[in-house]
Amino acid sequence: MRNLSLKLILMVCVVVGLAGAASSIPLSVGAQQPDPTASWLAVVNQARLNEGLAPYSLSTLLTAAAQRHANDLAQSARVQDLHLGSDGSTPSQRISEAGYAAWTREGGELVIGENVWIGSIEEGIPVFLADPLSRDNLLSTVYREIGIGSAAGADGRGYHVLVFGARPNVLPIFINDGALSTDDPQVAIRLTNEEARPRGEGAIFMGQAIEVRISNEPNFEGLPWQSWSPLLPWTLPSVPGEYTVYVQFRDAGGRTAASPDTIFLSAPGEQVIVTPTPWPSIPAPGPTTAPDLPTPESGEAATPTPQVGTPLVPLPPTLDVPTAPPIAAVGTPFPTWTPLPTATVAPAESSDLLPPWLATLRELAVPLLVALQTVVILLALYLVLRRGSVDD
Repeated sequence: MRNLSLKLILMVCVVVGLAGAASSIPLSVGAQQPDPTASWLAVVNQARLNEGLAPYSLSTLLTAAAQRHANDLAQSARVQDLHLGSDGSTPSQRISEAGYAAWTREGGELVIGENVWIGSIEEGIPVFLADPLSRDNLLSTVYREIGIGSAAGADGRGYHVLVFGARPNVLPIFINDGALSTDDPQVAIRLTNEEARPRGEGAIFMGQAIEVRISNEPNFEGLPWQSWSPLLPWTLPSVPGEYTVYVQFRDAGGRTAASPDTIFLSAPGEQVIVTPTPWPSIPAPGPTTAPDLPTPESGEAATPTPQVGTPLVPLPPTLDVPTAPPIAAVGTPFPTWTPLPTATVAPAESSDLLPPWLATLRELAVPLLVALQTVVILLALYLVLRRGSVDD
């Protein structure tokens, strides 16, 4: 009887121990590493909102160009000529080869910019804002899109590349300044406008918009036009769910372009976790800025360039990066508006950004320990049961 009771107690302990171990696996293995792209986008756009500027829209094409250069810098571990690729490519070449059809100036230069940073994301933004050329790219009124690439070198140092650009007929919009969700159907839509070429080009590429119309459907027929404004109120359907809002822009010449944005409407007080879905457009130690890529002025003439090349697929980055010394700040005045509430993304902690092999090892550590613990428990149970059977 005593042996039977002992066996039952041991079996209960094993079941409880295995259940507890199994429940811990999803929490450890399933934990996602911070996404450097999301972290950069959040802090860059917050800096722009703080200055009364519209956020940047994340471009997959610009991101491909940025990731290509970040991978190249990480592999070569270079700290000089950071805007020149090991293959001799320039920022303009990489962006064109990624398929991004940017406006060009009269001299033929693309309306694009590039910042490079070696260090942590948290310290990168203050240094970018303190450096005049980097700040111009970050707080440009001409650029509307951004691409972000991050990679770790063999020594664990992180390389970050941010590229900026503007394309014809691509005028991003932002519901509640890019928030992923809201529990209020009354929202505000922040609009961008054509500042790279205010007069437009030809019969298709529109210039600066003077009026817009808004719809909850990708159809604007019969809807009234209203004057363009940086912020416009809008009402979503009252039923909770995901909604896309569409805005059609029109310039003085009658040329049009349209853009969408999506937001999730939740019930009041409901906690929701929304995964952002990108929408396509409709029709050195320290920061460096490409010296041959000055920020264009809004009055500069520009012409669209044809789309060339095939987009590159960015590699999933993990980083462990040092910091860099700050640079004296030089301010650039901008008008200020009160920004709307935005969905925030916590910046990636440098201690969590590991080289791929180390991140994989950390993820495998917990399940391996659990498996070893299970084997030990089962072996102990077997020995106890065997001893009990001998005693019987």
